[in-house]
Amino acid sequence: MSTVAVIVVWWIAFGGTHTLLASRSLRPQLVARLGAGPFLGVYSIVSFLTFVPLVRAYLSDRHSGDLLLPLASLPGVHTIALLVAWASFATAIGGLFQPSALSMMGGEVVEARGLGRITRHPLFMSLAVWALAHLLVNGFATDLAFFGGFVVYSVLGCAHQDARKREAEGARLTGYFAETSLLPFVAIATGRNRIVVAELPWLGLAVGAALSTALYLAHPWMFGS
Repeated sequence: MSTVAVIVVWWIAFGGTHTLLASRSLRPQLVARLGAGPFLGVYSIVSFLTFVPLVRAYLSDRHSGDLLLPLASLPGVHTIALLVAWASFATAIGGLFQPSALSMMGGEVVEARGLGRITRHPLFMSLAVWALAHLLVNGFATDLAFFGGFVVYSVLGCAHQDARKREAEGARLTGYFAETSLLPFVAIATGRNRIVVAELPWLGLAVGAALSTALYLAHPWMFGS
C-alpha cells in the first residue's frame, strides 16, 4: 500500500471514529453506560491511537509522490504561506482561550463574540487555514493527503457538529446560527456580523503568537525544513 493510501486510511479511521463517537445515536448511550469522564477518556484514547499512526505515516515519507501543487516556486508564495501559517496557529491557540459558544451548556443564551464572530469554530477553522498554508509550499502527493486531510476533517467535522447542535437545540441556537458562519469571515463579509476588537482573546493570541514563533524557529530542527 502506498504512503498516500496509508495516510488516507488513517484519516478515515480518525475522522470516522470521531464522527461515530460524537453522534447523537451513540454518544448518549456510551455516556449513560460509562459516565461522562470515562467516555471522554475512551474518546481521547481512540483519538490518540488513530492520529499518531497518521502523523508517523506522513513523517516517514513526506514530500514524496507526484508534485500536484507546484506553487512553491512562485514569487511571494513562501512568504504568504509563512505569515498565514504563523497567524492561523496563533489564532488556533487563541481559540482554546475562547472556546466556541456551541460548547456552552444548554439553557444559556448563546451569542457571537470575539473569535466567534469570525467563525463558529475558531480552533478547527484555524487549523484548516494552517493546513492550507502548508499546501502552498508542500505540493507533493503525501503532503496533499496529509494537510488536505486537515482541511477536509476540519470542515466536515465542524459541519457535523453544527448539524448535531441544530437538531438537538435548534430553538436555542437559531439566532446564533443566523449571525455566524462556519467558514471564516463569511458572516462578516455578508454583513451579518462584525469584528469587535475588545472581545478578542488577546492573552490567548499573545500566547499563540509566542508558541507559533517558537515552532517556526524549531521547525528546521524538528522536521528538517
